[in-house]
Amino acid sequence: MDAAAHRDPANGRSGTPARRRIRPVVLTTAARSMTALFGGYALASAVATLIARLLPVDRADATAWGMNLSFLAFAGIALWCFHEPRVARVMLLVWGGTAALVLALYLLGMRP
Repeated sequence: MDAAAHRDPANGRSGTPARRRIRPVVLTTAARSMTALFGGYALASAVATLIARLLPVDRADATAWGMNLSFLAFAGIALWCFHEPRVARVMLLVWGGTAALVLALYLLGMRP
């Protein structure tokens, strides 16, 4: 086989698909997407639980308020993940905020 058979017409370089590298924009987009999806869900659920724990009303009402506000929180977090220019800040604030709220919930304990 000659070298022209393996030449990529798009960039003129030869090589196999295993040697191609993933572009950095793909990695940052994947990191933003995973943070928005999973981190946003974790942060929104922690916010909902904290609201349900701290509101001075009946448990059912506090849970309903927490769940309703968590949908707004999740949408806002997901939109902000793609709006913020620096992916490191996105990951730090979403995952760090989730860890801080989970720690606060752990320290508060169960609602009597």
